Amino acid sequence: MFIFAIIAGYRWHTSGLIFFGLLIVRDLAASWFLITRKPILEKNNSKMIETLAYVSSAWPFIYLSSLNPLPNAALISSILAILGFTISTLALFDLGSSFGVSPANRGAVRTGLYHYIRHPMYSGYVISEFGFILLNPINLIIWIVSGDFISLERSLKTEF
Repeated sequence: MFIFAIIAGYRWHTSGLIFFGLLIVRDLAASWFLITRKPILEKNNSKMIETLAYVSSAWPFIYLSSLNPLPNAALISSILAILGFTISTLALFDLGSSFGVSPANRGAVRTGLYHYIRHPMYSGYVISEFGFILLNPINLIIWIVSGDFISLERSLKTEF
């Protein structure tokens, strides 16, 4: 995650997009929480699911830039990306030492955003990824291949 923060810093420097600034914050915080995380209480994941979880952490760097956007598509895309990653970053801070890249039971978190939404991190990712899809329709293919449509399913199973 620390290496992802460095890559996000480079992308922020070259593009000036606030989204990459948020990635820096998220990835530095995630690095800290991974170092200080709680022990796993229960883990039922295969090695393939675990590998996919780590690969998908870098997925935001793969999305393509604008391709002849519709009027205001870039603005709407940026708003969705910033909103989504803000939600995901806040959820990361709510998880704190319970955070892990690969799904595992480190105890239930019911504070912060998790008090209102069952999976705020997934919900945030889905919001931001819809922004990427709006920016460049080819990103829909990347989103489907990444398996992040599973995030959509999980985020729709919310408890208010």
